[in-house]
This record gives sequence, C-alpha cells and structure tokens, in this order.
Amino acid sequence: MFQRVLFFVFLLLLCMPGAAHADTIRFGVTAPQGSLQALEAWRPLAQHLAGAAGRHVSLVPLGTQNVEMTAERERVDIALVGALQAVSLVDRCAYVPVASRVAASGDRFGGVIAASSASGIRTAADLRGKKVAALGAESAGAFLFQVNHLMDRGIDPRMDFAEFKRCSGQAECVQLVKSGRYDACFVRTGVLEALEEQGALSMEEFNVVDAREEPGFEYAHSTELYPAWYLVASRNLDASVRERIRQAAFGMSADDPVAASTKTLGFVEPRDIGPVRNALQRVFAAGFADLP
Repeated sequence: MFQRVLFFVFLLLLCMPGAAHADTIRFGVTAPQGSLQALEAWRPLAQHLAGAAGRHVSLVPLGTQNVEMTAERERVDIALVGALQAVSLVDRCAYVPVASRVAASGDRFGGVIAASSASGIRTAADLRGKKVAALGAESAGAFLFQVNHLMDRGIDPRMDFAEFKRCSGQAECVQLVKSGRYDACFVRTGVLEALEEQGALSMEEFNVVDAREEPGFEYAHSTELYPAWYLVASRNLDASVRERIRQAAFGMSADDPVAASTKTLGFVEPRDIGPVRNALQRVFAAGFADLP
C-alpha cells in the first residue's frame, strides 16, 4: 500500500511543470517553420529571460496546431507564442499572459484580402462568385481574421465564393493571384510588402480589398488589427520566478543585443486577448474548422 502511494505521488510530481528540474525553465516557442529554426532563432531571448530568474533554460518547439497538448506533455513553464496559441494556452491550460512582445513590425497584426488589380475587386461584396486562396484555420492572419471580416459583411466564403482553396504557404496564395489562376487571396499583414522587397511582386499588381488605414501601422490591411505575440506562463510556475522573468522582459529595449537578434523592440503589458478569442470562437462556431 505504501509503495502504491509513493508511486502515485511520483506520477503527480512528474506531471507538474518544473517539478523534475526545479532549476530549469522549460521555455516553449512557436515553430511554424520547423523546430531547428525556432530553437536557433529564440534561444538567445529564452536564455536571457530565464537567466534573469537564475535558471537554466530548455527550449521546447511548439507547432501551430494542438499547442496546448504539446505544452502539457512537455511541461512547458513559459512560452512565447502567437495570438491563437495564446488563446489556447490561456483558456485550456490555465496559462496567464505575462507580457506582449513588440516586434519590429509592432505589437499588432491583421489580415489582408489581396485581389488582382486587373480584377476590379475592391470590396468584400466584389468577392462573390470569385476564386479565393487562403491558408487553413490554424492561421490567424491568413484565414481567421479575413473570414471574421467577411462574416461581418454577410459573406460566407463556403457559399459565396466560386472556389475556396487551401494553400501550403502564403507565397503560393499570392502567386496564384499573380498568375491569374485565382482572383484573390488571404495573407497576413506585411507579407505583400516583404515579397515586393524581395522582387517577387509589385504592390501595383494588387488591390487591397476593403483597404483601411490605422495610425502608426505601416502595412496594408483589410481587417481590424489584433495583438500579435504573447509571453504566457503556467500557473504552476513559482510566482517569484514568473515576476523576475516579467521584469526582465519589460527591461529589454531595441538596443539590447538579444532583442536585436530576434527583431524584438521590447515587451509591454499584455494586450487584451479578448478580440482574438471572440474572432476565433465566432468563426469556429460557424463551422469553419478548416478548408478541404
């Protein structure tokens, strides 16, 4: 009987973040382009923040799907994730927002509905009967925000588009429109400008559907803007450790070598995650689990 009790105590401790390695922070990072790229990109920042708390760091790459399952399985203490992943961790795994990251592009992002300039498409209503390319439902900036935007205007892409195609990447979506095979596409803010800088396109080749302007935001966009990045922590992480990491994040500036290496301008108080949650819940409640 005593041995069985010890066994269950051991299992309980094993499932608690940080219990197995009290001097190590298990730091989760979003890895949309693969684990190796994520580890190389974010290791300096993770080491800096964990070091401020007097801890070693072990990086854990997180995918864009089922992030909460990975975080629980890998017993992640703290994570730097995108807005959709933050909603999953906060709502399903009892993580708490610690800070919002300010990237070189700012701390907000949104969605672009880009149409061929030759198509004459300028408003959401013009998309009826057209062929549109997008990413899957795991993408906030190249699916979720645009669908939510269209729903606000009484448009159901499943019913009102001639075709709604899933692409493997945003560059593919753009190329389908540029080649004339599709009429419009969904991409994240900043993608068109980045491709233009690379010489892959000219912005004059595209119309931004329902184009809007936002003071202090330089990128073309169709949808409203949402918080982009969150630093979130497990409630099981010692509160004093969490606070030291938070203060270290707030103390970073654009001049810090660690910040520069990760294109981070700094961290601020966590932005309201509610608008992202509302868009996610609304779109999924309408049955947009994914594209075929």
